[in-house]
Amino acid sequence: MINPGTLPVDGATEAAAAQNMTVFITAVLEQGGQLAGDPVRDPEADRDGRFGYLLPVTSGSTVRVLMPGVDLQRVRDDLTVAAPCLYVDDEPWWWPSAVTQAVGATARLAVAELTGQTED
Repeated sequence: MINPGTLPVDGATEAAAAQNMTVFITAVLEQGGQLAGDPVRDPEADRDGRFGYLLPVTSGSTVRVLMPGVDLQRVRDDLTVAAPCLYVDDEPWWWPSAVTQAVGATARLAVAELTGQTED
């Protein structure tokens, strides 16, 4: 069964994705995400109306996010299964869970960097 939220997003624009990413980063930081700088646009990751960004965590560590390029309300506030999913490190999530996943990923990478451990 295919999750309707993972289908290609029609009418997507890079400008809308950039606006959404700004709101997403604010949500990640408000929930304790640890970023080492601003998101970096990753156009090679673009697919299906989603635009790629790398969130820098520490030197050399990043979290990849694919942001749908449609109105924020459709991505963040639509509570139906038809809402387009974001991808965090190649896994699809609706907005609230995507924020949680990004927070967890940034914290995990930051701790690994501080302790000298690497991810398996």
